[in-house]
Formats: sequence, structure tokens, C-alpha cells
Amino acid sequence: VWVCVQGAFGALTVTWKLYPAIVTLHLLGAVLLLAMLCVQAVRYQQVAQQRLPAPIAPGLRVLLAWALALLVLQIALGGWVSTNYAVLACTEFPGCQGSWWPPMNFRQAFEIWRELGVDSAGAPVEFAALTAIHYTHRLAAYVAFAVLIWLVVRLHRVPALRQQARWLGGLALLQLATGLGNVLLGWPLAAAVLH
Repeated sequence: VWVCVQGAFGALTVTWKLYPAIVTLHLLGAVLLLAMLCVQAVRYQQVAQQRLPAPIAPGLRVLLAWALALLVLQIALGGWVSTNYAVLACTEFPGCQGSWWPPMNFRQAFEIWRELGVDSAGAPVEFAALTAIHYTHRLAAYVAFAVLIWLVVRLHRVPALRQQARWLGGLALLQLATGLGNVLLGWPLAAAVLH
């Protein structure tokens, strides 16, 4: 069923000429599909090996929920950067456009239901809006990365989850490295695709 929903979003992506909200929802749907397939694979493996899921303390469960919420938000923000072509709004690190807080138009940046490149009134999206999109993704990345690393530390304390902790830590570091590499190296294709 979800594959069919994804197919419908794919069709809308093309027929609505890359409407940013539709393209971002299509990305989030693909991530959800991947997550569902991973859960299914883990459950099959647990049954085949006759293993029970590792017990997780209530505090760690809350941290997992926060980390997941931040990760989904960060993926959505990254999709919003990509679908609005806001990648080149900030081409330096750690600042942006020679400033720690460049001119930004958040109202126009996060006007969700609009065509590509224009606001709902048909006016072109300002560069300050593209900057707000890019910089919001960057600022949220700091928070998401910190929470993911804290989660890695907590998961590593559970013997049955040490391998998953290492994978999560490695993937978080890869995202950080490719994100920084994209900005500092001028968006090489391999790093951009990997990110």
C-alpha cells in the first residue's frame, strides 16, 4: 500500500512541476518506506534466530523518541533545502555570507504550499528566504547531531545494542562529514548525493 502511495507522490512530483511540499513529502515517504522495510527485516531475523528484542529502559526509550523526531525534522529540512534549491545560499562554514546571522526571511522561507521559486502571491522567492531555509537546516543539524551522539553513548551501554550504537554513530559522523564537505568543497557530486 505504501509503495502505491509513494508512486502517487512520484506522479504528483512530475505533474505538479516539482512543487516543493510534494517533493519533500515524497522524500519523507521514501524514508518511511525504508524504515518499515528495516523493521520488517529485523523482525524476520529475530524470529529466524529465535531472539527476543533487547529490553530498553524507559529513559532510553524517551531519548530514542526525541532522537527520531529530530532526525525526521532534519530530513524534512534537508529535503526543503534541496527542493527549494537553497544549497548555495550559504557557501562557508561556520558562518554564512560573512556573518553569524545573515539576512533571512523566515516567513517566505517556510511558506509551505507554493510553487517552486515563487511565494503564494507569485512573487519570486527572495535570496534571504533561501538563506533562512539553508541556515535553519544547518542550525537544526547541530541539535540533531548532539542528540544522536548522546543516544549513541546511551545505546552503547546496553550490551545487546552496541553494534547498533556503532552504526548510528558512524552514520551520524558520515552525515556531518558530508554536510561540512559539501559546503567547504563546493558541493562535489559524490558528497552531495551521499549526504
